[in-house]
Amino acid sequence: MQMKKSTKSAKPHKQTKGVFRLADFLITIFFLSLASAGIALFRQDLLQTFSLQNREPAGIVIIKKNVVQRRLGDRVLWERLSNESPVYPGDLIRVAEISFASLDIESNDIELDENTLIRISRSPDGEGFHIELSSGNISFSSVGAGKNVSLELNGQVIQTGFGTVMSASAGEKGMSVQVSSGTARITENRNNRGLPSREVSSGERIAIDLNGKELNEKATVVTRPNPNTWYLKSTREPVPVDFEWNRINLSPGEKLRLEIAADRNFNNIYREIDGLDRQAHVSLETGSWYWRLSFGKTVLSDGRITVADGAVPQLTSPALNSLFRYSDEPPVFTFQWAKAEDAVSYILEVSKSPDFSSLQIRAQIASVNYSDSSLGAGTWYWRVKPVFPAVFSGSPSFSQPAFFRIEQTSAGQAAPEQNSLEEWLAAVVPSNKNLPPDLPPELVPVELIPEPKLETRIEPKPEPKPQPKPERVRPELRLLLPEQRARLNGLTALRQQTIFTWECSGSVVRSRFVLSRNPNPLQGRAAVEIQNPPRTIRLDNLDEGVWYWDIEARTADGFTVSAPAPRQFQVLPIPLLPPPENVSPRARQRYGLEELRSMKNIVFEWKTVQGANAYIFTLYQQTENGRRQITGTDPVNSTSYVLDDLKVLDNGTFIWQVEAVNRRNGVNEQRGRAGEYSFILDFPPPVPVQIEDTGILYGN
Repeated sequence: MQMKKSTKSAKPHKQTKGVFRLADFLITIFFLSLASAGIALFRQDLLQTFSLQNREPAGIVIIKKNVVQRRLGDRVLWERLSNESPVYPGDLIRVAEISFASLDIESNDIELDENTLIRISRSPDGEGFHIELSSGNISFSSVGAGKNVSLELNGQVIQTGFGTVMSASAGEKGMSVQVSSGTARITENRNNRGLPSREVSSGERIAIDLNGKELNEKATVVTRPNPNTWYLKSTREPVPVDFEWNRINLSPGEKLRLEIAADRNFNNIYREIDGLDRQAHVSLETGSWYWRLSFGKTVLSDGRITVADGAVPQLTSPALNSLFRYSDEPPVFTFQWAKAEDAVSYILEVSKSPDFSSLQIRAQIASVNYSDSSLGAGTWYWRVKPVFPAVFSGSPSFSQPAFFRIEQTSAGQAAPEQNSLEEWLAAVVPSNKNLPPDLPPELVPVELIPEPKLETRIEPKPEPKPQPKPERVRPELRLLLPEQRARLNGLTALRQQTIFTWECSGSVVRSRFVLSRNPNPLQGRAAVEIQNPPRTIRLDNLDEGVWYWDIEARTADGFTVSAPAPRQFQVLPIPLLPPPENVSPRARQRYGLEELRSMKNIVFEWKTVQGANAYIFTLYQQTENGRRQITGTDPVNSTSYVLDDLKVLDNGTFIWQVEAVNRRNGVNEQRGRAGEYSFILDFPPPVPVQIEDTGILYGN
């Protein structure tokens, strides 16, 4: 069968290549618009950056730790701030978690704690500056001679006077202001909540909720130290810090607790003191310390203390008593020294006289090195002093001077090359040779490296097949005792010697023992340093805290070795002695009128406390304004105290305390928890005498 041929032709396939659809056009327009907007924002941001060069800043960042950011005006992007960065009116400044910053605005020190957001603007009168605290904590110190800076929290505007030190916080529950010294006045209420204008004086605190209601709650106002304080530690001893505070809405019998920790969350508590009334004393090593004052589980006040190492930096180059020679032009010298933590710059002085009466160079440098070619032949003395921000309390001093010598060779005579080991050591290490005749005794260098002894050696005849010399093996130095992270009893470390032992596999020709609070004890100033110590070292009277120690040694074959890692140990706080027991008068004992008439004195007695050899007795009377001390004693050996003069007592409640202590050589080595007891004098006050009518008549 023959099939029919189809006459129906196939439809051609629809061609889409090269056709520009409407959707493609709209997408193109959308992305072009985005690009134009981005370019416009970038141009605006760039112009604002250029405009800052023509604007006067409000202040600078003195110190910042970790992440501190600034957003200028209506910008979108945030930029990170560094030390000495300027801040401008209109800036938003935020401090991230585990960070803080210190600003200087019109000579006012402003401390910003973590998770804090502020805005800087001009005051309405255009004379000063205004800071709006949106959230977080701020500390304010207007002790300079600049203009006043006002503060706004939750609509409340606060004006401070000259010499005012205060802190403030703002959050979801409201705001609080406490004044450590000076005065602060709430001058207006922008939210119209009806809170009257009032003045907050030194030692006072005010807390206001979001509805403008003043809160009446337990609190403390710490008057010493400031909420965020900076100290310089320029000696080996820890920095003493005295705490003083005012009590608000706390009864006399409610005792407080002070905690000091190395971390903000108080997971690693360094010191804890219970049973406090209005003051406390602690000593702190270098580092950042966080403190809080609590009643029960309620934190009443908190703050931060920064202790920086203000010890003078170690001079490293040119080496002490080193010699440099030149023939034509004086060489370029590079002065180098160790970095001082938290220092912002250094002052370098170079002089030809040991007393620096006339200076050849005096320069302030931000780095730890300085190059100069202006020094000619002669003996030159140099020293360095670190410069810290003005917020630090304390003044650093210049380092111990070092000196070096410069000699000019004859014309046409080249400077001799220093090829031998003896010549190299003479140029780069301290030496007692060729000292200047006018050198003060304190600058005479200690012989650190013994002079190498030259020995006459007979070289053997070469072998037909010489064997290669064995490689030198680096000696190993090991620290033995105390063990890593050992915990030593505080009383034992105070009364007995602490023993350190070490060993080295090589022949030691020079060594030094270093004990320090610094985790890297071989750097910075040491608490104890012993040159060429024995293998067993004994130290007396170690204070509580964390210590680090290491040994640095030089061996006969030229190696300088130390332990793979420094050893760390902790001297625990000295435990407090318990309060005395079996006391008399017993607690809350009451004395009436008849009993007092038959008494000639009151005998206070207590039982001996184990470990104590003296006691401190104090007697108070409870009044409406707190406790008034009537009498007290220095440490005495007796376990009783007799009060003979009963006239000093009045009707009311009396509190007597006795603290057990252990004394050696006139010093209280171990303190105790004071036992506190009370008794009551209850007798009626004298009745006024009434005179009746005598009936006398007067007549003519």
